[in-house]
Amino acid sequence: MDDLLRQCLDGHSWAWDAFVARYAPAILTTVQHILRTYSSTAPVQTAEDIVQDVFVRLIDRDFRLLRTYDPSRASLKTWLTIVARSSTIDALRHKRLATIPLDQAPSVELSSSDPDESSIATEALPPGLLTPRQRLVLQLLFDREMSPEDVAELLGISTQTVRSAKHKAIQRLREHFGVLDSS
Repeated sequence: MDDLLRQCLDGHSWAWDAFVARYAPAILTTVQHILRTYSSTAPVQTAEDIVQDVFVRLIDRDFRLLRTYDPSRASLKTWLTIVARSSTIDALRHKRLATIPLDQAPSVELSSSDPDESSIATEALPPGLLTPRQRLVLQLLFDREMSPEDVAELLGISTQTVRSAKHKAIQRLREHFGVLDSS
Protein backbone atom coordinates (compact mmCIF):
# COMPACT_ATOMS: atom_id res chain seq x y z
CA MET A 1 0.00 0.00 0.00
CA ASP A 2 1.45 3.37 -0.90
CA ASP A 3 2.39 5.90 1.75
CA LEU A 4 -0.22 8.47 0.71
CA LEU A 5 -3.04 5.95 1.12
CA ARG A 6 -1.67 4.80 4.47
CA GLN A 7 -1.53 8.43 5.66
CA CYS A 8 -5.15 8.94 4.53
CA LEU A 9 -6.27 5.89 6.48
CA ASP A 10 -4.38 7.20 9.51
CA GLY A 11 -6.55 10.33 9.36
CA HIS A 12 -4.11 12.99 8.12
CA SER A 13 -6.12 15.72 6.40
CA TRP A 14 -3.17 16.88 4.28
CA ALA A 15 -2.87 13.32 2.92
CA TRP A 16 -6.56 13.26 2.03
CA ASP A 17 -6.21 16.57 0.19
CA ALA A 18 -3.25 15.18 -1.77
CA PHE A 19 -5.15 11.94 -2.45
CA VAL A 20 -8.12 13.85 -3.86
CA ALA A 21 -5.87 16.08 -5.96
CA ARG A 22 -4.06 13.04 -7.38
CA TYR A 23 -7.05 10.81 -8.17
CA ALA A 24 -9.94 13.22 -8.85
CA PRO A 25 -9.00 13.68 -12.54
CA ALA A 26 -9.04 9.91 -13.20
CA ILE A 27 -12.33 9.50 -11.36
CA LEU A 28 -13.88 12.46 -13.21
CA THR A 29 -12.75 11.06 -16.57
CA THR A 30 -14.30 7.68 -15.75
CA VAL A 31 -17.57 9.26 -14.60
CA GLN A 32 -17.81 11.45 -17.71
CA HIS A 33 -17.10 8.45 -19.98
CA ILE A 34 -19.84 6.36 -18.35
CA LEU A 35 -22.29 9.28 -18.52
CA ARG A 36 -21.54 9.82 -22.22
CA THR A 37 -21.91 6.09 -22.89
CA TYR A 38 -25.17 5.53 -21.04
CA SER A 39 -26.84 8.93 -20.80
CA SER A 40 -26.52 11.59 -23.45
CA THR A 41 -28.54 14.09 -21.43
CA ALA A 42 -26.52 14.16 -18.18
CA PRO A 43 -25.19 17.66 -17.45
CA VAL A 44 -21.60 18.35 -16.30
CA GLN A 45 -22.85 19.17 -12.81
CA THR A 46 -24.02 15.58 -12.50
CA ALA A 47 -20.49 14.31 -13.21
CA GLU A 48 -19.07 16.53 -10.48
CA ASP A 49 -21.79 15.40 -8.08
CA ILE A 50 -21.01 11.76 -8.77
CA VAL A 51 -17.27 12.35 -8.26
CA GLN A 52 -18.13 13.91 -4.90
CA ASP A 53 -20.26 10.86 -4.08
CA VAL A 54 -17.35 8.56 -4.92
CA PHE A 55 -15.11 10.37 -2.44
CA VAL A 56 -17.86 10.34 0.19
CA ARG A 57 -18.26 6.58 -0.31
CA LEU A 58 -14.52 6.13 0.14
CA ILE A 59 -14.40 7.91 3.51
CA ASP A 60 -17.81 6.86 4.85
CA ARG A 61 -17.73 4.86 8.09
CA ASP A 62 -14.07 5.48 8.84
CA PHE A 63 -12.79 4.80 5.29
CA ARG A 64 -14.56 1.42 5.20
CA LEU A 65 -14.59 1.13 1.40
CA LEU A 66 -11.10 2.51 0.96
CA ARG A 67 -9.80 -0.03 3.49
CA THR A 68 -11.04 -2.85 1.22
CA TYR A 69 -8.53 -1.90 -1.47
CA ASP A 70 -6.16 -4.81 -2.14
CA PRO A 71 -2.94 -3.78 -3.93
CA SER A 72 -2.29 -7.38 -5.01
CA ARG A 73 -5.42 -7.33 -7.19
CA ALA A 74 -5.16 -3.96 -8.98
CA SER A 75 -3.46 -0.61 -8.91
CA LEU A 76 -5.17 2.02 -6.77
CA LYS A 77 -6.04 4.06 -9.86
CA THR A 78 -7.68 1.04 -11.52
CA TRP A 79 -9.59 0.19 -8.35
CA LEU A 80 -10.82 3.77 -8.01
CA THR A 81 -12.06 3.80 -11.61
CA ILE A 82 -14.04 0.62 -10.87
CA VAL A 83 -15.60 2.30 -7.82
CA ALA A 84 -16.33 5.39 -9.93
CA ARG A 85 -17.93 3.31 -12.68
CA SER A 86 -20.14 1.50 -10.17
CA SER A 87 -21.18 4.77 -8.50
CA THR A 88 -22.01 6.35 -11.86
CA ILE A 89 -24.16 3.43 -12.98
CA ASP A 90 -25.95 3.50 -9.61
CA ALA A 91 -26.61 7.22 -10.04
CA LEU A 92 -27.99 6.68 -13.54
CA ARG A 93 -30.29 3.94 -12.30
CA HIS A 94 -31.67 6.16 -9.57
CA LYS A 95 -32.12 9.06 -11.99
CA ARG A 96 -33.77 6.98 -14.68
CA LEU A 97 -36.35 5.23 -12.54
CA ALA A 98 -38.56 7.90 -11.09
CA THR A 99 -41.01 6.21 -8.80
CA ILE A 100 -44.16 7.18 -7.00
CA PRO A 101 -45.70 5.58 -3.93
CA LEU A 102 -48.21 2.88 -4.81
CA ASP A 103 -51.01 4.73 -3.04
CA GLN A 104 -50.39 7.70 -5.36
CA ALA A 105 -50.44 5.60 -8.54
CA PRO A 106 -53.16 6.38 -11.07
CA SER A 107 -56.49 4.88 -10.05
CA VAL A 108 -57.32 1.72 -11.97
CA GLU A 109 -60.74 0.09 -11.79
CA LEU A 110 -60.11 -3.63 -11.54
CA SER A 111 -63.52 -5.12 -10.85
CA SER A 112 -64.83 -7.29 -13.61
CA SER A 113 -68.25 -6.56 -15.05
CA ASP A 114 -68.68 -10.22 -16.04
CA PRO A 115 -68.82 -12.51 -12.99
CA ASP A 116 -68.08 -15.58 -15.15
CA GLU A 117 -64.91 -13.98 -16.51
CA SER A 118 -61.71 -15.85 -15.57
CA SER A 119 -59.82 -14.12 -12.78
CA ILE A 120 -56.92 -14.84 -10.47
CA ALA A 121 -59.21 -13.80 -7.60
CA THR A 122 -56.59 -12.08 -5.49
CA GLU A 123 -59.37 -10.90 -3.17
CA ALA A 124 -59.74 -14.49 -1.89
CA LEU A 125 -56.10 -14.77 -0.88
CA PRO A 126 -55.08 -14.48 2.77
CA PRO A 127 -54.29 -10.90 3.79
CA GLY A 128 -50.59 -10.16 3.69
CA LEU A 129 -49.70 -13.01 1.34
CA LEU A 130 -49.03 -10.58 -1.50
CA THR A 131 -47.96 -6.97 -1.27
CA PRO A 132 -50.37 -4.37 -2.67
CA ARG A 133 -48.05 -3.89 -5.66
CA GLN A 134 -47.89 -7.63 -6.34
CA ARG A 135 -51.70 -7.88 -6.21
CA LEU A 136 -52.08 -4.93 -8.56
CA VAL A 137 -49.48 -6.23 -11.02
CA LEU A 138 -51.12 -9.67 -11.13
CA GLN A 139 -54.56 -8.16 -11.63
CA LEU A 140 -53.35 -5.96 -14.47
CA LEU A 141 -51.36 -8.74 -16.14
CA PHE A 142 -53.89 -11.55 -15.81
CA ASP A 143 -57.33 -10.02 -15.25
CA ARG A 144 -56.85 -7.13 -17.66
CA GLU A 145 -54.43 -9.06 -19.91
CA MET A 146 -52.10 -6.08 -20.11
CA SER A 147 -48.53 -6.47 -21.29
CA PRO A 148 -45.70 -5.88 -18.78
CA GLU A 149 -44.76 -2.77 -20.76
CA ASP A 150 -48.29 -1.36 -20.47
CA VAL A 151 -48.43 -2.13 -16.74
CA ALA A 152 -45.06 -0.42 -16.26
CA GLU A 153 -46.24 2.67 -18.11
CA LEU A 154 -49.51 2.80 -16.19
CA LEU A 155 -47.82 2.47 -12.79
CA GLY A 156 -44.81 4.64 -13.63
CA ILE A 157 -42.28 1.87 -12.93
CA SER A 158 -39.82 -0.08 -15.05
CA THR A 159 -40.81 -3.17 -17.01
CA GLN A 160 -38.24 -5.12 -15.02
CA THR A 161 -39.96 -4.09 -11.78
CA VAL A 162 -43.26 -5.42 -13.17
CA ARG A 163 -41.64 -8.73 -14.10
CA SER A 164 -39.93 -8.95 -10.72
CA ALA A 165 -43.19 -8.27 -8.85
CA LYS A 166 -44.94 -10.93 -10.94
CA HIS A 167 -42.18 -13.47 -10.33
CA LYS A 168 -42.13 -12.84 -6.56
CA ALA A 169 -45.93 -12.98 -6.35
CA ILE A 170 -46.10 -16.29 -8.22
CA GLN A 171 -43.31 -17.65 -6.04
CA ARG A 172 -45.27 -16.69 -2.89
CA LEU A 173 -48.44 -18.24 -4.29
CA ARG A 174 -46.61 -21.48 -5.09
CA GLU A 175 -45.16 -21.63 -1.60
CA HIS A 176 -48.54 -20.87 -0.01
CA PHE A 177 -50.43 -23.48 -2.01
CA GLY A 178 -47.61 -26.06 -1.85
CA VAL A 179 -46.96 -26.17 -5.57
CA LEU A 180 -43.44 -27.27 -6.44
CA ASP A 181 -41.47 -25.06 -8.76
CA SER A 182 -40.43 -27.04 -11.84
CA SER A 183 -37.86 -24.48 -12.96
